[in-house]
Amino acid sequence: MSTATTHARTDGGGAGHGTAATTGGRPGIPFGRLLHVELRKLVDTASGRWLLITIGLVTAAAIGLVLVFAERESLTFMTFLGATSTPLMLLLPVLGILTATSEFSQRTGLVSFTQEPRRLRVVAAKAVATCLVAVLAVALAVALAAAANGLAMAIKDAPGTWPTEWAPIGGVLLAMILSVLQGVAFGLLIVVPGAAIAAFFILPTVLTILTASVAWFRDAAPWIDTSRSTAPLLSGEMTGTDWQHLATSYGLWVLLPLVVGSALLARREIK
Repeated sequence: MSTATTHARTDGGGAGHGTAATTGGRPGIPFGRLLHVELRKLVDTASGRWLLITIGLVTAAAIGLVLVFAERESLTFMTFLGATSTPLMLLLPVLGILTATSEFSQRTGLVSFTQEPRRLRVVAAKAVATCLVAVLAVALAVALAAAANGLAMAIKDAPGTWPTEWAPIGGVLLAMILSVLQGVAFGLLIVVPGAAIAAFFILPTVLTILTASVAWFRDAAPWIDTSRSTAPLLSGEMTGTDWQHLATSYGLWVLLPLVVGSALLARREIK
């Protein structure tokens, strides 16, 4: 008499409960396929499509406002890069929140986690998908800034200064990636999209107000306030201490909620 042994995997929880899911020796879904699904889900929903459309319209409006109202001497590539990247940095994290909460807001969790019981692989696919979108967004922001800079030189005789080094552009890229990962982290921690979006915008704002108005908070501000720690990154003037500030502040606002949210997801009952 023979005994059949079923190997259980425990790294993501079951489809219905946070318990081990049996795979019966079947190979898991390739990560590339999970990534493709998550990328497609970013634009398949009405909310995702309208958010991307809104981002495009706001970015175009920002370029137009700078061209019309900014002083001619200030019309440089870095000015336009700020105009194109700021709306993206504010709104793209909402896309991260939407993708992190999609299994609950769209009630597709039972299907998703039945097909791939290892829930942390799904989380990883969501994080990578949003990071890829962030990279594409920065490439678009740079291209639009270059085009706007050339246009300003042609129609307003602007100085059109170009950057002499890549540090500011690399800073924008890293800040964008960290920003969308913060959105994913908040979405995992607070699975209700509206509440997660509200928390994403309100909590850092409250912290910024506290660090500006409460004396004993001011010394700690660069260590806990991402708006303070990101400023030298965007200007391309990071020092060793600035990197410590960046790591600590984003560890608080990205790594901590991402770890806690992932742990909760692995144990959460999916209906």
